[in-house]
Amino acid sequence: MSGEINILLMAYGSRLMKGIFKILSILLVLSAMFSCSSPDFSLQGRWIVERVNFDFDERRNTPEMISQFGSEESKDELIFKNDSVVYISMLDYNGDYQYMMNENSEIFFKDKADVNRLGFLKDNKIYSEHNTAIGKMRITFIKED
Repeated sequence: MSGEINILLMAYGSRLMKGIFKILSILLVLSAMFSCSSPDFSLQGRWIVERVNFDFDERRNTPEMISQFGSEESKDELIFKNDSVVYISMLDYNGDYQYMMNENSEIFFKDKADVNRLGFLKDNKIYSEHNTAIGKMRITFIKED
């Protein structure tokens, strides 16, 4: 009788191991498929302005002022030199700064005194938002080819 129990346990253990092996194999294949489907994306390179939008108080600012400010900001650029240094030419920032990106794709940079939010990366674009003297400014950057 104990021989029959051993045979049953071995057969059950073998089926269990085969099931676990199948599940792990499927997970491995799916993991490889998803990791290969999206190419590695690098911030490194020059980013230029695609669009500038403003939320502003029409009673305090004229359309001409907004247009002039938007024209100046459309010349902004970001140049990611490597995985820790970005050259920023935007608003009052002009130079090289240390940066980091967190797990939520938010990009921060450090100037002399503070850590500032540069924006966030989504769909291969950087979305940046800043409060200015004339209102809230939103800039969308795209990577230059």
